[in-house]
Amino acid sequence: MSRRKLLGVGALWDTDMGLIKYVAVPLAISFFAAGTITANAGQYVVRPGDTVWGIARTHHLTVQRLVRDNNLRNPDRIFPGEKLVINEDAAPVPAAPAAAPAPPAPAPRLSTAEAKSIITAASLRHGVNPNFALAVSYWESNWRQEAISSTGAVGMMQVEPYTAAWVGPQLLHRNVNLRDPYDNADTGVALLRHLLNVFDNPKLALAAYYQGEYGTRRYGIY
Repeated sequence: MSRRKLLGVGALWDTDMGLIKYVAVPLAISFFAAGTITANAGQYVVRPGDTVWGIARTHHLTVQRLVRDNNLRNPDRIFPGEKLVINEDAAPVPAAPAAAPAPPAPAPRLSTAEAKSIITAASLRHGVNPNFALAVSYWESNWRQEAISSTGAVGMMQVEPYTAAWVGPQLLHRNVNLRDPYDNADTGVALLRHLLNVFDNPKLALAAYYQGEYGTRRYGIY
């Protein structure tokens, strides 16, 4: 009788035949084994439907930390099979010894009319139906520039800082300050314009505004 040695999930080495044989392994076992290996190695293998926010929450990390540790240039684009570094036990990187920076100025409180005017102007600049952008802002923040979400999304358009770090240089060709209401509106509306161009469908563009461009393109609306 030949002896077989388990090489990995679904792979056996047959000592008599000198061959690697692949056998069916229950999907749940495969995921469990893969998850265990990557977790012990300080890595996470991206699975279909994953988002940066979800991975960070599962591993008790901030989104900013996960983005920085993996040098993610566009956090909305992560791909199944991609390996992410997970530093669960790493202490936050200390700031260089220097005078403490001044705290960021609080976002201005705008009247509803002021907020809607700024969003409408941004919509006209980017060729987006103002009603569409206004509806997104109403749902996200009730047109409140001072709104900050539990995940760190900022302002009227509730843009995540890591998203702004991509939208600013790539779509607006400049850095943006999400606490500035004009920059906030410009960033959120520019992202909507980009997603409308990508999907040519306002429902899919809206889905991508929440769940990311890649996940929407591949899996549709969650």
